[in-house]
Order: sequence, then structure tokens, then C-alpha cells
Amino acid sequence: MKLNFLALQFNPFNSLEENMEHIEGMMDFVYQKKLSFFFINGNPFKNSSITDDELEQVSDFLSALSDYNNCTIITAQTYNKKYQLFVQKPYESLEVVNSFELKLNNGKTLIFNSELNENENFFNIFINPNFEITNLESLEHATNYLYLTQPILGKTKIKIGEKKWIGGNLEGYLFFSW
Repeated sequence: MKLNFLALQFNPFNSLEENMEHIEGMMDFVYQKKLSFFFINGNPFKNSSITDDELEQVSDFLSALSDYNNCTIITAQTYNKKYQLFVQKPYESLEVVNSFELKLNNGKTLIFNSELNENENFFNIFINPNFEITNLESLEHATNYLYLTQPILGKTKIKIGEKKWIGGNLEGYLFFSW
């Protein structure tokens, strides 16, 4: 069984509330696609470090969105001056981690901001802020990957087997199954 994924890339607005409203609107727009995973480019809530109070707001927001849509949401945000992954699974607490691995029921594995794995049963996902932190040439050796950035960098790329998509420097989303 293939799972549905959506990668959203947008340039964040000036306020936390505007960014959350934009993300919620996008999730409402793609609701009928029955997403399993919703990936959002790095620093989607603020282009600087969020505070503990803002983290609580983001956690409540992601929890409600994930629960309502029965979808795992993964993004990354600078928090406590450190770039970290935010993993929100339905009906669970927000996880704030440096890297993440998720084994799927079909024997495949999603790995986030981790060492590159070239095995065809692994999907390498790099969610980056508005600066490049991964050597893009090394990605070409992987069978499956998503390199997700803010549009300002213009380097979002997806490769699944022999198929490739490039996001470019426009706001929008890329929908795919794996």
C-alpha cells in the first residue's frame, strides 16, 4: 500500500499567527488527498528562534491539525537557537529532535535530517531552513529523497526511484505517493 505525502514550501509571513493560518489553510485545501504525511519547509513559523511560549502555541496548533487530519506533520524550526525537527503524530505529544527515523508497516523507513541511506527501502528527507546545510551532490546516490527548503533558496527536490521533481523558487506544494 502506498502512502500519500505532501511537501509544502512557502516563504513565512511576519507573524506566528499568520504562518499558522497559512499552514492550516493549505491543509484544508488538500484535505481530500487523505495525507499520511505532511512536510513543511524549515522555519515555517518564524525566520528566527521561537520562544518557549511560542513553542507551546506551535505544539497546540500542530497537535490539533494532526489529530483532525489523522496525519503526521513534520517540519523543522529554530528553537533555543538550535535548528530542530518538530514531529507531530496524531494523538501524541510533539517531539522536538535533531534527527528522526520512522519504520513503516510495509518494511520501508523514513529518515529525517540523518545520514544518507542509499537503500531503496529508505526515504531520505532533509527539511532545511533558508540556508543550504546538505551537499546536494551526495543526494544523487540515494534512490529516494526529499530535499525541502523555503522557496527563497529554490532547491526543493524529490527523487523516487528514477523519477525526479524540482520545486524551484515558487510557493506551493508537491504531492506524491511512496
